[in-house]
Amino acid sequence: MKIKFYMLCIWLVAMINAYSQDVIINEIMANPKNGQLPDVEYIELMNNSSSVQNLATFYLVVNKKKVQFPSYLLAPQQYVILCAQDGADKLSAYGNVVSFPSWPTLTNLGATLQLYRKDSLVDEVLYQDSWHQTSAKKNGGWSLERINLNWKCNFKTNWSSSVASKGGTPGGPNSIANRGYLPKVEIISAVSKEKAIHISFNIERKYLPPFEKKDFNINQGELIPQAVRWDDDADCLILSLNGELNPQTTYTIAVGKVNMCGTLFQIPEYIIFNQPEPRYNDIVINEVLFNPQKEGSDFVELYNRTDLPINLQNWKLGNRSISEQLLVLPPKEFLVLTAEREKIINTHPNALADRIHEMTSLPTYPNQQGVVTLYSPAGLVDSVYYHAGMHSPLIKNPKGVSLERQSYEEDSNLPENFKSAATIAGGSTPGFRNSIHTDNPNKKNEIFLTSKTVSPDNDGFEDELEINYILTDPGYMFNLNIYTEKGSLVNRLIRQESSGYNGKIKWDCKDEKLQKAPAGHYIYWVEIYRKNGDREIFKGAFVIIHKSHQY
Repeated sequence: MKIKFYMLCIWLVAMINAYSQDVIINEIMANPKNGQLPDVEYIELMNNSSSVQNLATFYLVVNKKKVQFPSYLLAPQQYVILCAQDGADKLSAYGNVVSFPSWPTLTNLGATLQLYRKDSLVDEVLYQDSWHQTSAKKNGGWSLERINLNWKCNFKTNWSSSVASKGGTPGGPNSIANRGYLPKVEIISAVSKEKAIHISFNIERKYLPPFEKKDFNINQGELIPQAVRWDDDADCLILSLNGELNPQTTYTIAVGKVNMCGTLFQIPEYIIFNQPEPRYNDIVINEVLFNPQKEGSDFVELYNRTDLPINLQNWKLGNRSISEQLLVLPPKEFLVLTAEREKIINTHPNALADRIHEMTSLPTYPNQQGVVTLYSPAGLVDSVYYHAGMHSPLIKNPKGVSLERQSYEEDSNLPENFKSAATIAGGSTPGFRNSIHTDNPNKKNEIFLTSKTVSPDNDGFEDELEINYILTDPGYMFNLNIYTEKGSLVNRLIRQESSGYNGKIKWDCKDEKLQKAPAGHYIYWVEIYRKNGDREIFKGAFVIIHKSHQY
């Protein structure tokens, strides 16, 4: 038993030594401005060994500028803050400080940091401001922290913005430290060019293995890799194939397991959708809700005008990524973009849930006015300027009412191309055809019944009265009453609702007290009017039949 325990101890020590370094670069504050910590650049070192280290044997290189350390004993698992001499007093409140009279500037955009013991490279970090998780943190006041202190290779995925309330953790454990974290290695883009695929990874090339053509598989051998090489200018891998990828077709790139930094990684499969470069207005902004109900959320709806599917991967709504994964919008279809999918479903009963895509965040769309922009990786695809005055003046409360596009063919910012959605349709049409859409307006207003008889007996046949309308202008307001043949009011079904160009109103044959109307002859009465004073009245008769009266 003692022998087994002794062997286990030896194995644990060996594992610790295999994954541990001596002194490591643990935290970088390159842009301290606008933060809660002192306005001082700093680099934090950590002794990740089990023995005391004298920094006198070390030196730091920042963008090829060498900084020699004084004699300083750094205890095991302890931290030391490096900074310019004039910032030492400000940072000493947070931990032990070693300062330098000639401190190399840590440029905000990025720099190469190298830590040497004598002439042996101990640690190296090529940080970039793009490693920050948000643009706000990128703009200053937040440090970059190392996640797994035991991970030898400094992949950029092993670094991230501090989540500490002050913006950093100088002199102490990192706020995001996780010794069990294993950085992910994955393909982030794959672009088809003639008989080749240009592949980019999420980690630096220097850490990747020397790939061979046998490491890759395209659609289970449908296309066969012929050669593999690096494009030094674009820092991407070029995989040559025996044929071209078919347009508008989905392919899967599978990569075998690769050994990096002593660890075996399985790179996830990557889906590539080969498509021509989208043109301006191939996809248009079709509907915008910028003033939602209290329980609701903003949304933007897109429409694919083309006859081909379009992949929205790496597209942007404003400055926000729509999807980092494959997201195909079929031809002549709609897609709703929102940051709160469940709220859209809950506050818009008519929404088509399978056509709602949840983004991490949505740009801010003020209630008074704003601009909605849509970008493909190649550039601007559509933009819409909106303001609250575009709503119909007859709508007393536009909260929860979207602005809808009338024509896919007309310019997005053509006057009158965006108007209030019909309140009869619920004030919005997320995921389906707009209530005010038209490319061929009618010459006259029409109101008509699907059938002049209705039998509300839940047998699946004519259970509801259907009143259809087709109008010449989406700006009409709508009133609809139901009367008995003697003129008694049964139900004021629609009261001052905006109509849109066309639609269908259903009545379940119940009065305003929710009592079922008896069999007999009835009259529907419709009034439509516009803000310019135009007004029309439509009337028609129909019959309610109950099963007990059919024989």
